[in-house]
Amino acid sequence: MYLRRVNPTNKYCLVGRGIAFIGVAIFLFPIAVLTYWIGGNPGEYILQPFDIPILAAFGILGLIMICSGLIINRRFLVIGPFLTKDGEPIHSGKIWMKGTESGLFLTSCGCVVSINQTSRETAHTGYRVVTASHVTCNDCSLREGGAIMDTVRHGRIW
Repeated sequence: MYLRRVNPTNKYCLVGRGIAFIGVAIFLFPIAVLTYWIGGNPGEYILQPFDIPILAAFGILGLIMICSGLIINRRFLVIGPFLTKDGEPIHSGKIWMKGTESGLFLTSCGCVVSINQTSRETAHTGYRVVTASHVTCNDCSLREGGAIMDTVRHGRIW
């Protein structure tokens, strides 16, 4: 399949990641408490019978939150294809929503292409969706690299 993240800052994906992160913290809480009680706290507090179900409930709640956060993240992750035409370089793209025709994609180069053989919306027709690990078009790779570099801090901290 041609899976690639186009918009990793989708608000639903961020909510899913947040739920999973909180679930990890809730899941690790009983492990930390048991480690403290068993290893670092001899004789001060004795583990009571009602403590085990409470800690087990925290562990189960944490696992449920982790799984549901990952499901939400996977469900709302925006997927974009890689496109090519007759031996041309592979372009990265996203679905073009501004036309009435289906099968239109906006490449990272800024070109609207169609996977249909005849298209009323664009002259760039005959592209197909391919499985690839990265783009080979120079303009697409520069735009994607530029977007990645813009998200990273460029200055040094001294």
